[in-house]
Amino acid sequence: MIAGACLLFGCVAGVGIGGAETAKPVAAPSSVAPTVTVTETATVRPVEATPSEPVVTPSPRPTQKAKPTPRPKPRKTARPAPRTDPRFPTCTAAKAAGYGHYRVGEPEYSWYEDRDRDGVVCE
Repeated sequence: MIAGACLLFGCVAGVGIGGAETAKPVAAPSSVAPTVTVTETATVRPVEATPSEPVVTPSPRPTQKAKPTPRPKPRKTARPAPRTDPRFPTCTAAKAAGYGHYRVGEPEYSWYEDRDRDGVVCE
C-alpha cells in the first residue's frame, strides 16, 4: 500500500516537475485491490524452574555379609542293640523266666542247643 502511494506520488510529482509536455499518461487504476496478510509469530519464553522439594538421592545401604551357618557336628550314635531276650545259662532257666521257643533266624536260637534238630530251641 505504501509502495503504491509512493509510486502514485512519484508520478504526480514527476508530472509537476518535468512539465506537462513530458508527462506520460497515468495508467488506469487496477481492479485488483492490494491485500494485507497479517502473520502472528509465536514467541516461546523460557520457563523458569520453580523451586520444589529438593531431590533426595538415596544413599546405598551397606550390605550385610551373610554369616555362614554352622554345620551340625556329626553325632556318634551306637547302633541300637537288637532287641533280644536276656541270655540264660540253659533253656530250663529261660523257660522258668517265661522265655523260650526260639526259631532258626532269631539271635537267641544260637545261644541254646537244638537237640532234636527241628529248628526250634527251648520248647
